[in-house]
Amino acid sequence: MYIPNAKKTILIVEDDCESNDNIAHILESKFAEVVSAYDGLEGWKKYRDYSPDVILTDIEMPKMNGLELVRRIRAENSTVPIVILSSYSHQHYLFEAIPLKLEDYLIKPITMKKLDTLLQTLESRSGKKKANIVDINETTQYDFKTKSIIQNNITLRLSHLEILLIELLLKRRNMVISYEEIESCLYDTKEVSRNALKIIVSNLRKKVPALTIQAIPKLGYRLS
Repeated sequence: MYIPNAKKTILIVEDDCESNDNIAHILESKFAEVVSAYDGLEGWKKYRDYSPDVILTDIEMPKMNGLELVRRIRAENSTVPIVILSSYSHQHYLFEAIPLKLEDYLIKPITMKKLDTLLQTLESRSGKKKANIVDINETTQYDFKTKSIIQNNITLRLSHLEILLIELLLKRRNMVISYEEIESCLYDTKEVSRNALKIIVSNLRKKVPALTIQAIPKLGYRLS
C-alpha cells in the first residue's frame, strides 16, 4: 500500500541531542509524526511502540549501536525503509550494513538539502513499490515481488504452496476457482487428496486472518 511521506511516522535514533532535535525540527513539516530516541536501546523500544514507516539511525550510540538495532528490526521487518546516519570516520561500518537491506545512508553533517533529497528518493521508491503490492485490507498487503504478506508493517513468510494459492486467489479475487484448477496450480500433475488442499487453506487462514477465503460447496474457493 502506497503512503506518501506526509502521512507517515518517522523514527530518528541519534545520541547527539542537538543533532537529533535539529533533524526532528526539519522533518516535522514532512511527516505526520516524528519520534526521537537518544540511544539504540531506546530506539528499539520506540520502534516496537510506534511501528514507524521510516527509520533514521546513527551507528555509534550507547547501550546498543545502530547496526545491532537494524539487525533486530530486520529480524521482524524486512521492508521498512532504514537510513543510516554516518560520519566519514564510520564508513567502515557500512560494509557490515550491506546485508541489512538499507534504503540509503547520509553523511554527517545532516543538512536540509540532504534530507530533502532523501525524502524525494523515499517517495519515488515507495511509489514504484506500489505496483508490486496488493491490499488485502487496511492493515494487510501482499507483495508479489518478495512473495510475502505485510501485516501491520510486519513481514510474514509463506510456504511455496501458500504463495501459489494466495497469488491465484488474489489474481481472481471475488471469483470462484474450482478445486481442480487450484490443485493443478499447486501440484501440477501430481495426484493429491482433496484433504491436502483443505490443510493448505486452513493454514493460510490461520497465518493471515485478514484473508476471507470462502469454501464454495462442491465447487472450490473464493477470496472476497
